[in-house]
Amino acid sequence: MNRIGKLKGVLAAATLVGMWSLLTPVIAQEEGAAGEQLANVHTGIPHDAVYDMSISGANGYAVGAFGSILETKDSGASWNNMESGTDFALLGVAVNGDKRIIVGQRGTVFVGKADGGWEPGTSGTEARLMQVGVNASGLAVAVGEFGTVIRSKDAGKTWEKLTLDWAGFREDGYEPHIYAVDVDDAGRIVLGAEFAYVIVSTDGGDTWSLTNKGEKSIFSIHLLPEGTGFAVGQEGLVMKTTDAGNTWSAIDAHSDANLFGVWSSKHGEIVITGQRALLRSSDNGATWTSSTDPEIVRNWFLPIAVGEASAQTEGAEMVSQIIYIGGHRGRIVRLLR
Repeated sequence: MNRIGKLKGVLAAATLVGMWSLLTPVIAQEEGAAGEQLANVHTGIPHDAVYDMSISGANGYAVGAFGSILETKDSGASWNNMESGTDFALLGVAVNGDKRIIVGQRGTVFVGKADGGWEPGTSGTEARLMQVGVNASGLAVAVGEFGTVIRSKDAGKTWEKLTLDWAGFREDGYEPHIYAVDVDDAGRIVLGAEFAYVIVSTDGGDTWSLTNKGEKSIFSIHLLPEGTGFAVGQEGLVMKTTDAGNTWSAIDAHSDANLFGVWSSKHGEIVITGQRALLRSSDNGATWTSSTDPEIVRNWFLPIAVGEASAQTEGAEMVSQIIYIGGHRGRIVRLLR
């Protein structure tokens, strides 16, 4: 595919997605009806959409079309509407303890208030912001269209625009759309973009290096603290890293769908969402299953968030991870089995 054709395909996908004591965690195993893989938690009206979700402890938020914000206070088990005061699509949300940030169209930024509400921020850009990440110290990075990268060192209260050396990455200096960002507690930042670009900073965003490039767009990245992680994207793209994004290898997940979200656990569990696709692996990507649930194969889901449920077992507390995905019609569903 030539560059123009590829770019049209990327923008078409982008329009869909956003234009988008025992304390060892285990994946909760639940039995549903034969073939059932989903349990509905929340549904909006036909034109609603959930573009991102983030859960930290008991508290979490989902954001989407027409300025919608949903809040959970029980780690994802139930969700309630909140007022945002905007009609712009909200495309990214990050929650890390008491640090909460939302981003969206036209450079929209909201910062969480102490009373649990939200207040508008000033991003310094009118670019569409696709995603945001924030670490425990308050370092936040939001990314978006045409190479937009903005940084906050005070959990979203103030922002500065970062300029990357695109001419050093590409001869034509083209500034790609950046769809994904991961910010760890050490200040390491990993970006995922068009042309399978992975761009890494080890100093909180002062300097950057290109660690991967290709043909397809990356729409989501998830990294674990020990350095293992996955990136997914256009036309079945799945990549794995074991060194926090310095090097990447391709994985065949036997799908050619546009893949929008990825999550993984230290136990080898991987969940990938997409356009008419839900892929799962329990062995770090060696083998995969693909959902045949009608809710999946007829629709799209994008963000993945993980809540927790605790139970007492023989005098000890067992903490189970509950996986939620969001997408079309404002749906949030819990994965079963």
